[in-house]
Amino acid sequence: MKTLKTKKFKIVYINVMDAYSGGEIVLQRLIRGLDKNLFDIIVYTKNTKFVDTLNCEECKVVVFSTQYQMKLKRGVGILVQVFKNLFISGKYMYDIKYKYNVDIVHSNTLTSSIYFAIWAKIFRVKFISHNHIIRTGTLYTIIYKYIHFCSSMIICVSEAVMDFWVSAGVPI
Repeated sequence: MKTLKTKKFKIVYINVMDAYSGGEIVLQRLIRGLDKNLFDIIVYTKNTKFVDTLNCEECKVVVFSTQYQMKLKRGVGILVQVFKNLFISGKYMYDIKYKYNVDIVHSNTLTSSIYFAIWAKIFRVKFISHNHIIRTGTLYTIIYKYIHFCSSMIICVSEAVMDFWVSAGVPI
């Protein structure tokens, strides 16, 4: 009797944060909770406590040194950093698509969604934007709509976060 072999999906989790906090803990739980028989997992991350505590022997971890957090940069310095990060994210997404042949990219922060969502759209990779931040104002309304345009799915961790996205004009 033949057994059906199901296709394993390749998923990349992107973590651009410099610290180890609630978002990274939630991301670790998501990774640990995935059925490793159905998913091959790759984690793109900075080398933080997150890497040391991931505890996923089945995961491939790609560590990068790109500084995505803007810290205290202002003026021209921030624009230079944004364009540099956007270019580097494109290179990472190129590898994600063509080197690893990934089916899904999962971003756990607004910052990583800003940089990687457009490249996922360009390279035709399904993109999940996982959001837990509430920010108001015209700039954030534009960012929310941009991420919606580029994403296959948006996950809001609470009703309050979802309400902010909806109020920015992102349909549910």
